[in-house]
Amino acid sequence: MLLKFWGTRGSIPAPLRPKQVEQKIIQILETAAQKGLNLADGQAIRDFATDFAFQGTTVGGNTTCITLEIGNELIIFDAGSGIRELGNQLMNPQNPLAQRFNFFKGKGHAYIFFTHTHWDHIQGLPFFVPLYIPGNSFDIYHVHEHVPKALVRQMEQDFFPLQFSQISASFRFHQLEEGSKIEVAGAMISNTELKHPGKAYAYRVEADDAIVVVATDAEYNDLGYAKLRKYWNFYANADVLIFDSMFSVQESFVKEDWGHSSALIGADIARESNVKRLLLFHHDPTSSDEEIMRVLEETQEYLKRKGQPLPEVIVAREGLEINLPEVGTASDFQMDEYVRNGVVFLKLSGKFGPHATQRFKDQIEQSMKTYQTNKIILKLESLSELTTAGIRVLVDTRRKLDKLALVGIPAEALQVLEWASVTNFFLIFDDEEAALTALNVK
Repeated sequence: MLLKFWGTRGSIPAPLRPKQVEQKIIQILETAAQKGLNLADGQAIRDFATDFAFQGTTVGGNTTCITLEIGNELIIFDAGSGIRELGNQLMNPQNPLAQRFNFFKGKGHAYIFFTHTHWDHIQGLPFFVPLYIPGNSFDIYHVHEHVPKALVRQMEQDFFPLQFSQISASFRFHQLEEGSKIEVAGAMISNTELKHPGKAYAYRVEADDAIVVVATDAEYNDLGYAKLRKYWNFYANADVLIFDSMFSVQESFVKEDWGHSSALIGADIARESNVKRLLLFHHDPTSSDEEIMRVLEETQEYLKRKGQPLPEVIVAREGLEINLPEVGTASDFQMDEYVRNGVVFLKLSGKFGPHATQRFKDQIEQSMKTYQTNKIILKLESLSELTTAGIRVLVDTRRKLDKLALVGIPAEALQVLEWASVTNFFLIFDDEEAALTALNVK
């Protein structure tokens, strides 16, 4: 199951202003100068951009849109302005996403779930190009009875040049009972009411041995046990909780009945619910990237002082992708990559089990593509555990790569490989120098 964010702002789109872009460029160049970056070295620039990560990017300016890919099915949550970019990618024949779902051929299908119909959650739908391709089809799920009418009204002639009746794709609307659970695209999806003007609804998605909860546009003005128990139960054991963190704690107390919450309240609720990862979401359009990052740091420090390893807290931003279910053990398995003498070195640490296999396969594929090589050395001395799932993906990788070497295998992991009778599948060495020599690149 792949979770991706296409829009994470609330209320209204908030594009970067020219002055903010200028400040980001200055920040990036100052950091590059401090690191002594050689601007004539293209690879060094790409490596720097990767390492620089979120500091030089932005949470984005588009309003709410989230996707889940489950097998060959696409589920979309809300149609804020972020859905426009999703549509553009689905219509680009060169894009792997488009090739997978075939909307550009008029053969696409998706499920769209609406949390509610405030404009920042529906305003992008008229700009979603797959709607205008004959043959595409959509199943729309909603709890509010007025969702079909709201989608039609925002495309009336007074507001938009094309009317809903001119959409070429087919629609099927499905009104859900509050608190119901249904099976869609191989997932069990349930809902619960959130406190928000006009009501909003959270969705809990259970699929592929993982749980994702979308709980945007919610106010928690009564933090007592009796009121919060409902949410603790609905969010319980989620791998990912997407949480409305639009306000500061003070604002959430002062702006009662506005229907939004804060990161620190989310941290407490997630901790009580045994949530593994808390995603701060529905960012205030007036908040800068720096302000949002400061909230992140404060929330992480808040949990650290409580001595809690979970939940992990990150900022939801446009383009962020999370593969599930391995997110639940993200801290248990890590990969560090570097290149030496034209060979990719990939250091694996932690538990190499079922939660790690897809991440590992994706990393191998990306490394081969980035560095245009099939020479890979896996450094395994930091593995804490190797399971049969890890062994299987190693064997599958070896079948694809003639030049794959294993280095520094811990005794326990080597024993597992021997029990599986697969040691003869691999080139195994005690150190990387020997591995380099064997791959004829020293």
